[in-house]
Amino acid sequence: MISKELIRELFETLPQLSGYFLTEVKVSPNNEISISADTDQGITIDQCGEISRILEENLDRDKEDFDLEVSSPGLSEPFKVLRQYIKNIGKEVDIVTVSGQKKKGRIIAANENGVEIETSRTEKQNGKKVKILEKETLEFSVIKTTKLKITFK
Repeated sequence: MISKELIRELFETLPQLSGYFLTEVKVSPNNEISISADTDQGITIDQCGEISRILEENLDRDKEDFDLEVSSPGLSEPFKVLRQYIKNIGKEVDIVTVSGQKKKGRIIAANENGVEIETSRTEKQNGKKVKILEKETLEFSVIKTTKLKITFK
């Protein structure tokens, strides 16, 4: 059976895949390989095809037969890796914590420990509504899901 580790290793070592990063790898017992990949600028269908061709060239079908599917992470899918947080700095996200608390904010920083978001709330001051901006740091251990907030302007 082809392992997830082998796929990850190919992504890390093949120079043709240097601009791409994995967000998810699934391998079934039947060697059905499902890969979700991205770039810092987003990924196209043609790029998914290119990844598929490169991986096919570096996996031996004579040794082990497999099915391979390469796709993008999808706009409505939760973030799975740190690089997705970094890629989306400056963008609005919806976060659900493991305790069930919901947070909406703009990513302002991310590192291997967690993410910093800027949230806003309105408060009445002197009879007028005032927008208050606050920064909050969330460790990845307290985040259940993070999704990009999709807006149409």
